[in-house]
Amino acid sequence: MTETGFNEPGVEQHQPASKSGSKIWRVLIAVIVIGVAAVAVYYLTRPAETPYTRAAALIREGKAAAALPMLEQLAKEHPEDPEVNPLLAQVYLSTDRLAEGRTYLDTALRLNIKGPTLSPVVLSYANYYESKGDFDEAEKLFQSASSACPPEELSAGLGSLYAKWADLDLSKNQVEQAVAHLELAQKYSNKLQEPEKSLVPHRLSEAYRQLAASAELAKNDQSAIELLNKSLAVSDEPVARMALAAIYSRIEQPEKAIENYKSVVAADANNLEARHRLIDLLCQTKDYQGAQEALLDLTDKEKSVENYQLLAAVNLKLENYAGAVRAFEDACDLRPKPELLKQLEAVLVDWSNLLMKQKKFQEAASVKGHAERVAEQLGMLTKDDKVELSDKQDKSVRVDDPRVPPVALSSSRIWLAKGSLTPEGEIKIRNISGHAVADLALTAVFFDNTTRRQCGTVSLPVASPQSQPFPEDGSRSLYFSCPNIVKPEHQLAVIIFWRGHFLKEFPVAKQ
Repeated sequence: MTETGFNEPGVEQHQPASKSGSKIWRVLIAVIVIGVAAVAVYYLTRPAETPYTRAAALIREGKAAAALPMLEQLAKEHPEDPEVNPLLAQVYLSTDRLAEGRTYLDTALRLNIKGPTLSPVVLSYANYYESKGDFDEAEKLFQSASSACPPEELSAGLGSLYAKWADLDLSKNQVEQAVAHLELAQKYSNKLQEPEKSLVPHRLSEAYRQLAASAELAKNDQSAIELLNKSLAVSDEPVARMALAAIYSRIEQPEKAIENYKSVVAADANNLEARHRLIDLLCQTKDYQGAQEALLDLTDKEKSVENYQLLAAVNLKLENYAGAVRAFEDACDLRPKPELLKQLEAVLVDWSNLLMKQKKFQEAASVKGHAERVAEQLGMLTKDDKVELSDKQDKSVRVDDPRVPPVALSSSRIWLAKGSLTPEGEIKIRNISGHAVADLALTAVFFDNTTRRQCGTVSLPVASPQSQPFPEDGSRSLYFSCPNIVKPEHQLAVIIFWRGHFLKEFPVAKQ
């Protein structure tokens, strides 16, 4: 609080300002003085703008045409100064005077000009050549610039060049050239920007797979294996491992095939094809413990009668009667067919006899009672609609023995594509009748295990009197699709019949 008084008549007196207030004012004045001095020093000591710096600024602002007269005047007045060459090359390119610009760029490269202006100009010219599809000229330019420009400044441009060049090769079906260019793109990929950086290894991996497929068609399995291993080294993708496993299976190296199928299953739990092939190989090599584990995992994702039947068979190999009974019961829950109930009854009887031999009389009696209940259910069971297709068999089929199918199913692929409502399938059949078949047709029934209803029936003609007969030991692939839409969330299957006789059931794999 200030105090006032009157020491003299009519004169008002104030208390002097405090010391702290005076100090603040002195600091503020000092800061202002220093700031003014700094600004003055900057403006007094900064280099004066020259035509060269002005032209460079205009180029950065995208005003190349305005910079051109300045640079041409500089080149005329100071022909001994090489620094103007990169800028003139850039301006001529921007104004569509390519030949003149390339002359100045080549001069700059020949003089080995060091500085930040050369590499961007090289990249601009390379991009121009790439846009015109002249990849050879772009590559030559990079090679010429390699001694004048730091490698790290050109790496991204080189990677992009070879990636685009590979695209052109692939469009012309020149896979070997594409691989060579993608290998170079991979060398420089660390400097590329996303998503191109991530795409290069995938594209190189795919190109290796294309070469491997060609080698496989030429029956050069060793070359195909080497190329697929290269594909995996670049990018470990399930499709390459599936191809590699198929080759190892064919050349009877099941251990390596199993290793690759296991890798696919670990990476893609929904790859049901890999799971099925893995289980087949585990059973083939008599690794029933591994097959059991794989089947238990499979039946959690794909519940089908065929899977449960196979699981029951594997459990019996391991003398696991309880597991076999559970598997048959799960299969019967999906569709109680007489054949399944008979198999379940037989397993229960064998198990009961085994327990009797082990003097486990109480357990044996319980299992025997279970078998009797299954026998009663079997006696009461009426035939399901879908097994009565014998009333609709194709009368045109002519074979020597009407009870024995003339074909065997060697492979299958049944799937429901993501977002689709119509399953599709492809099966491969082989003539095992010992002679050519003149008239033959199969029937594919799409079946919904959830509702236990047919979804549709498709006839699969193989041979007719009006066509070429199905040759002895011949093979043929049959493609088909469901004529009706299905509910994707349901458990679906395809059943193949010959003359109304059941041949095989396949689960529909959902992609």
